[in-house]
Amino acid sequence: MTHHYLRNNLVNFVVRFIQIIIVFPMAVLLSFYIEPYQSMNYELHFLLCLMAAAAVSVLVTKYSRKLIVLMFVGLLGMFAFNSTFKAQTFEGVYDDYNAMLVNMTSNPHKVSYFKPVRGTYFQNQRVKSAMQATHPKVRDFAVENSTRYFHDEYYRKFGKMTRYFSLFKHIRMNWRYVNDPLGMDYYSPPTESMQLLAGDCDDYAILMASSVMAIGGEARVVISPNHMYTEVKLGHVDDLDKVSYAVRTLFPDEVAGGKIHFHETGEDLWINFDYTADYPGGPFLEPEMYSVISFER
Repeated sequence: MTHHYLRNNLVNFVVRFIQIIIVFPMAVLLSFYIEPYQSMNYELHFLLCLMAAAAVSVLVTKYSRKLIVLMFVGLLGMFAFNSTFKAQTFEGVYDDYNAMLVNMTSNPHKVSYFKPVRGTYFQNQRVKSAMQATHPKVRDFAVENSTRYFHDEYYRKFGKMTRYFSLFKHIRMNWRYVNDPLGMDYYSPPTESMQLLAGDCDDYAILMASSVMAIGGEARVVISPNHMYTEVKLGHVDDLDKVSYAVRTLFPDEVAGGKIHFHETGEDLWINFDYTADYPGGPFLEPEMYSVISFER
């Protein structure tokens, strides 16, 4: 009798535990497949997905405890084996859950609860979705402005980095900072940003990365505590002197004796292309890196 009672209690505990922990990953999957309605902001969209996931969990558990266990096993299988969700790892779900808890428990400035702290799954997916490196109009924009500055003798001397530097000069020189709509974290697609040449740091980073990639370059987006910017791969660490010489040659007034700022990943050399820098490789606005968003070649 006692053994049967303990067994039932254990089963009930396990089912309730699964019912609770299944909610967040289910909400992640729902937000992945269900697009926000019209101009609905991202945080409200995820909150609705979270509420829907909680309701489904309660209803399924009420209908059949075995079914909720099967759903849990199914979700584990999706995250572990289905290549459709290759950007949705267990670590990413944990980081997003942790980010939500951090924002809810230590949030003196009332930042949106569901805005990731360390650029995890949500922000990564939004940046990747906004990228348009293969869009014909972005390609045209990139080709036109990669040849706008620095005539061909510099291209013969410094190679393809000359084209990236021309893009940097055009976009940065003409960029005007404009805030997002009130209460909304808006990511402008490059086809929009290239016409306006205006927006905030994430709009600039996405346009710059898309443009560099549109002409065959390798770019990535870096998220720091309060900022987002682009870095461009310009060879290996051994090429630093060559890159430094090119920058000082093409941006002599802007450099004015300043240092070349970069990050080293493996043996690769990633140069700062942020609009807050006067030249490629200028000082970082925020040295601390929270997350690096890379893109498939």
